[in-house]
Amino acid sequence: MVLPLGSILHNRYRIDGKLGKGGMGEVYLALDQTLQIRVALKENLNPNPESERQFQREASLLASLRHPNLPRVTDHFVLEGRQYLVMDYIEGVDLQTRMSNQPATVNEVMRWADSLCDALTYLHSRQPPVIHRDIKPANIKLQPDGNVVLVDFGIAKIFDHAQTSTGARGLTPGFSPPEQYGGQRTDARSDQYALAATIFTLLTRRPPVDSIERMLNKEPLVPIRSLNRTVSETVDAAITRALSLQQSGRFPDIAPFRSALKGVTAQAHVVQPTLKVEDAPRVGRNMALFAGVGAVGVIGLLGVVAVVLFLAFRLFSGGTAAPSTTITPVEGPTVPAVAPVPTATAPLPTPIPPPDTAAPTPVPTEEPTQEPTVVPVVQLGGGGQIAFVTDREDGHTFQVWLMNPDGSNPRQLTYGPGDKTQPRWSPDGIRLLYVAPAGSDASGNALGLDIWAINLDGSGPADLSNSPGDDTDPSWSPDGTRIAYAGDRINRLNQVFVSAVSCEPIPGPCKAEKPFNLSAGFAVETSPAWSPDGSQIAVSASINGAPGRIFMREPTPGEPTKFDRRDQLIGADDLAWSPDGQLLAITWRQPSMNEIWLLRISDRGANPVRLTDSLGNKEPSFSPDGNWIVFTSTRDQNPEVYIMAKGGAGQENLTDYTGRDMQPAWQPPVKSIPSQ
Repeated sequence: MVLPLGSILHNRYRIDGKLGKGGMGEVYLALDQTLQIRVALKENLNPNPESERQFQREASLLASLRHPNLPRVTDHFVLEGRQYLVMDYIEGVDLQTRMSNQPATVNEVMRWADSLCDALTYLHSRQPPVIHRDIKPANIKLQPDGNVVLVDFGIAKIFDHAQTSTGARGLTPGFSPPEQYGGQRTDARSDQYALAATIFTLLTRRPPVDSIERMLNKEPLVPIRSLNRTVSETVDAAITRALSLQQSGRFPDIAPFRSALKGVTAQAHVVQPTLKVEDAPRVGRNMALFAGVGAVGVIGLLGVVAVVLFLAFRLFSGGTAAPSTTITPVEGPTVPAVAPVPTATAPLPTPIPPPDTAAPTPVPTEEPTQEPTVVPVVQLGGGGQIAFVTDREDGHTFQVWLMNPDGSNPRQLTYGPGDKTQPRWSPDGIRLLYVAPAGSDASGNALGLDIWAINLDGSGPADLSNSPGDDTDPSWSPDGTRIAYAGDRINRLNQVFVSAVSCEPIPGPCKAEKPFNLSAGFAVETSPAWSPDGSQIAVSASINGAPGRIFMREPTPGEPTKFDRRDQLIGADDLAWSPDGQLLAITWRQPSMNEIWLLRISDRGANPVRLTDSLGNKEPSFSPDGNWIVFTSTRDQNPEVYIMAKGGAGQENLTDYTGRDMQPAWQPPVKSIPSQ
């Protein structure tokens, strides 16, 4: 059954188009209405009842994979006997199309091959190993930034030594090894054969002779160098061995094949799994791990971790780490070495930096002997609560909640119908701005979204923007007298507006004066963020429909100044200043991923530091002391609130809820609360 366009599958996925059709079923382009991202939805029509159990088992394993050259599996389910696998939709052109339109150079192919070897080493090192079983140019996407992604996991299999053949087999003449046609067991060497055939094809623009033709009809394998003289003898020899008809004639695994392609002969090949953010030391609720270690011990331990991570990165990336630059804030912990921004010619993995902040530990107290001694407790991040958005009240309506910085004591702040989103603290820490529906006019027409304010005790909710259209992205000025926000009241295009605000003593409400247009028609502007001294507002500006760039403007109408002189931060959003005004944390939105990056204001975007690496992170917010960042991550499929040190180390889930938790904001130090 073909899914009609516009239909909603599993109460979550809107079908927007068809990406392709395979022997197992259809592949659709869909919108994940929960995460608001495009996904590839693969339908498997296998009617075998036993296949459902196998599908659930293998889909669960695929969902755990995290690698820059592999798409994420974000969901899987079975409906009416049909199996569905939901994966990242990867932008770009497949290598089959790219080869047809533009022949690849040897250097390009070898760079792609190295990335694919990296991905396969990761897959084959899982426990149990994952065998892709359908590697070919059409299943490899070349992204706009030059990164290649191995897609189409519709027939990927867990390797089981006890089985010879289970489930579907991908059979593509020229790329499938002979064991994939018959009853022999497929293993990691089967992927090696298909990868070698793919490299052969990209270098010669024709696939090698099909393996069955070679076996049954004794068709010879034509050497690559007879078809492309620019290929080295080293590469020719490595490809020829990897295309051996017998599995035992190939390389033992991908690592020695990878080395042979580079002309390196190794005595031993150790599978090195990709370094992942998840492997970094955990912080947050596990900070007690450091409680018994003195300051010197902690520093020494962090130094060892840094050395180990650095050496592991050097070993895995081929022996030479990417060149780096160090950013050092004026005060506070050191931001780790900068990873170069991926480019279209040389995408590089980003090493995970070591922890840059020792976890604060409460000072222990002893039983009093005479007079009780009051010992202050060191609060994580400089104190304060974290406001965040969650649907845990009823499973579908977003409300603003509060929790402690370690994730404990979650409690609800807003109630009633309609989603409340994007909480932002007042500078005195006693009120919150948020976005919520404005209600309806006398005719019953929805008035759109407005900016609201509420007191920390839940009293005094008040509509501050009160205008037709949608107002979003609120931000309170550091002196508490103004708010900035994005509104589409002019030609339905977002502009930044600023309103003066005055608030009555608690529990009274706030009110705002008539706003003025800060953008003044310059561009579509969103995500306004005040600098800590109030002298500038950073905005994400889109000119002529292009992805957002960072601009800086004074809080008065006029033309802003472009922040990124190199024009490389294309797709910047969710701008957040560090409390000292030295750094800017952003979401860098790219076609297949959202990640959080750190920028030094004085560098004007020249040396961005990548803090996250799991293809789904956004909405950063600094702690009051500037040493920690809370953010939203979709690495666990559902959005969750995470915490990390300023340099990106020790990323930990604070919410760990089955629903949706997102858009965290860390409370500034609370000043005295005036009352009536």
